[in-house]
Amino acid sequence: MARDNRKHSYNTGRAGKRQGVSGRPADHDDLDQYLGGGDAGYDELDQYLPVVPVKRRRRWPVVLVAVVLAAILGVVGVFALYSHYVTPGGLGTILPFNFGGDDLTPYKKSDVVHILIVGIDNEEGRSYGAGLGLTDMLLYCRYDLKNNRLNMLQVPRDSYIGEDYPTNGTGKINALLISGPDKDNPINNLTTAFQAQFKLPVDHYVALDMDAMKTIVNTFGGLKVYVPRDMSYGGSSLQQGWRWLDGDAAEFFVRNRHGAGFERGDIDRLDNQRHFYSALFRRFLNLTPKDISNLLPVFKAYCNSDIGLGDMIGIAIAGLNLDAENVLFCKAPGATGEGLDPTGQNRNNYYLDLYGRGTEDAPGLASLLDQYFRAEGDSVSADELLLPKINIPASYALYPPNVQMMGSVQEVEGGADVDVEP
Repeated sequence: MARDNRKHSYNTGRAGKRQGVSGRPADHDDLDQYLGGGDAGYDELDQYLPVVPVKRRRRWPVVLVAVVLAAILGVVGVFALYSHYVTPGGLGTILPFNFGGDDLTPYKKSDVVHILIVGIDNEEGRSYGAGLGLTDMLLYCRYDLKNNRLNMLQVPRDSYIGEDYPTNGTGKINALLISGPDKDNPINNLTTAFQAQFKLPVDHYVALDMDAMKTIVNTFGGLKVYVPRDMSYGGSSLQQGWRWLDGDAAEFFVRNRHGAGFERGDIDRLDNQRHFYSALFRRFLNLTPKDISNLLPVFKAYCNSDIGLGDMIGIAIAGLNLDAENVLFCKAPGATGEGLDPTGQNRNNYYLDLYGRGTEDAPGLASLLDQYFRAEGDSVSADELLLPKINIPASYALYPPNVQMMGSVQEVEGGADVDVEP
């Protein structure tokens, strides 16, 4: 008689106790004799016995424990790497800042975070002390994590901040870090003045030695960058177009502000830097585990920040979905020229235009900050900003904010897929 195909599994092995039967002692030879001996007899008996499914052992608790342990080890590993390779708060701590009676919308850092990125100039021959120097680059970032949008404000290094802050007589924002009174928290010399004058919050800072940029590019084996103009100065040169830059060439591209095509000095340099940021953005979107491993020692040598591990992970996860069309560049508008220095010294500073001229190219800094760097509905007038109120005559040319989305920068470059051989 053919056996039924049963859906349930059970064991019919004769060794030891027989599963699916109530149990068969080894000395029941009479049963073997009755069934005719061998397994065939048992197979005949099976068709009359109820099917008892074998209960499978539930393994999920073991798997869950393994996953939890792996997660804990992963977090510990990430924390160890972060702690080892990023100098936490190397320039000190940003002290709490009171905006006074300003009616500004409260926010959660899980929704929006404000980061001040500082590039420090440590050129040879200048002795500022360990990790200190003039701030050659100042980039204020408002990252809306909830809506996945990043707005960046480029502040020219020579921006005039007045005579109320110690700047070693220059009046420039780039001297605040090293000239301020707080030697234990030098970053606070900069962030306190910035928050007070611009009425913008600073939650965290990232400080980079300018050598970091060169080393990062070399770590990648070079970087494909669009050079918007011919450049030549001090024995270095680059031609307009797509170029594969090594660290030295990238440093020249980012830092140069002299020679033909750079009549506006730092303003033209800031425009160049946008193309470099665009190239880095594309490259970071394609990081491999090997790239990350190679970059960690660079961060240890050249980077310090007060961003905690939890915030860093949240920012990094949000950044995975950041699109170039949601990254905005603009720079603080202003003017240069003799006659603008209120002290009469005719210092070569950049004087911020707070009021504007009512046009798209000259909106004024106050309007620009309201539009791109404050919560919707918040507004701080030009008179409420604590920046110097410089009257810029109509005869002076204003340098516009040049608002651009990173996507439009890439369009000028001809797209992100242009092939350039190293």
